[in-house]
Amino acid sequence: MGIQEYSNETKSVPTICIVGAGFSGILAGVKLKTELGLSNYIIFDENAEVGGTWFVNTYPGCACDIESHLYSYSFEPNPYWSYNYSRQEEIWQYLSGVTKKYELYKNIKFNSLVKSQVWDEFESKWRVQVYNKLDMTTEELLFELVISSLGALRVPNIPEEFKAFKGPMVHTGAWDSSTKWEDKIVAVIGSGSSAIQIIPELASKAKELHSYQRKPAWVMPRRQFKFPKLVQNVFAYVPLIMLLYRWFIFMAHEFFYPAFLHATRLGRLSTWYSKRHTKKQIPNDDKLREDLTPDYRLGCKRIIVSNKYFPAMQLSNVKLHRDPIIQVKPHSLVSTNGEQNVEVLILGTGFRVQDFFAPMEVIGKNDVLKAWKTFKPISYLGITTSVSPNLFFLLGPNTGLGHNSVIFMIECQMNYIIQIITEMIKRNAKVIEVKESAEKEYHDDLDKQMEKTVWGQEKCGSWYADKHGHITRMWPWNCIHYWKVTRVADLTKFEFY
Repeated sequence: MGIQEYSNETKSVPTICIVGAGFSGILAGVKLKTELGLSNYIIFDENAEVGGTWFVNTYPGCACDIESHLYSYSFEPNPYWSYNYSRQEEIWQYLSGVTKKYELYKNIKFNSLVKSQVWDEFESKWRVQVYNKLDMTTEELLFELVISSLGALRVPNIPEEFKAFKGPMVHTGAWDSSTKWEDKIVAVIGSGSSAIQIIPELASKAKELHSYQRKPAWVMPRRQFKFPKLVQNVFAYVPLIMLLYRWFIFMAHEFFYPAFLHATRLGRLSTWYSKRHTKKQIPNDDKLREDLTPDYRLGCKRIIVSNKYFPAMQLSNVKLHRDPIIQVKPHSLVSTNGEQNVEVLILGTGFRVQDFFAPMEVIGKNDVLKAWKTFKPISYLGITTSVSPNLFFLLGPNTGLGHNSVIFMIECQMNYIIQIITEMIKRNAKVIEVKESAEKEYHDDLDKQMEKTVWGQEKCGSWYADKHGHITRMWPWNCIHYWKVTRVADLTKFEFY
């Protein structure tokens, strides 16, 4: 293991490590380059290409549930999106194109897994251990700042009991394109976004498809359409129209925010609308419609948008299982209603969201992940934490959304981080850390607001909550509120030294 320090001719300009080359990591690289003129940063990613979740998730039907013109960078609009909701391939091409345009590939080290980050208080630097997956070597590098850009939907959650299955088994988050499921008896586990997207794709060609669901999802109509060439050209040659269209979509999503608050009229209206969609798509099967209608309040778990899922669930070769799985055998699943032979097992069981940046270890003034999992995640604006100097998060704790685009959130966060780094350079400071008092004040307000939301009022087994029941992933206000609190960094909340 070698130790290398990335140094600057100008000591006031910090060296920066960015972990992850998905939407967040690419954004960080672009903004450091265009707004601060920095090029002395390195982006590490364990994959062989940029894209993060949009590079790794390649299962049939993989697509975004936010409109294309909003699920993209505000500074890099794309007039040529093919569809209102883009599929995985086109989103990845967009991210690759942005990376090429801003010449970020030269700053990226692929197949590089960051194993640990340890704060060296004497050096006032982070000791970052990086494992090269190609030559299987580990090196330790020193950086003054770290920006963690690891998304939540990253490490597949594979329940231990399913490892007893001996036939072909694949998780949607680690799809193996060689998996043969045509004319096979297929079981799909889960009722989240991935499971609901993949079921229609598999059902049309599988011999039998068995959908195992503990809790069904609330489903809304998917307003999918292809953009005509004329509209694409108008967007390209009159960018103001495209900008107005983007903001129209954004404000429409913001209008939906009150549906996530406790006992609101919009929440009741949205529930009625979802049930209406279910009734419209399942008009003649009362039992199936009842089984696919959640018994928890809308918004407690992720809301799904789909027009293909309910029709697929009515196909003659598709069967819904709501009874719990009590045993997994080498070639079958045993539930309380009997045993079902299975030839191919598809796990749509989500991700290890509550592990945050694991398996990467982060040791600041303490073991950050251990503290977060023992008690609850503590941060300031989901961007930084008092126990880890010189460390920033993109999509950190409590900055996920149920009603709008997270791209808006990471742009707000990066704007905030740029302001902090600018101030560090101005002051020639080596260390920046948020005050514990600021962190506590923020969390007191956060907890009070969370109690007003559906997440704070109802427990539904959502991945939004940790094992203690704390809502660790969701932002309890609307996006405009986040923009207001991050637009101008309050430097009095920080210590520079």
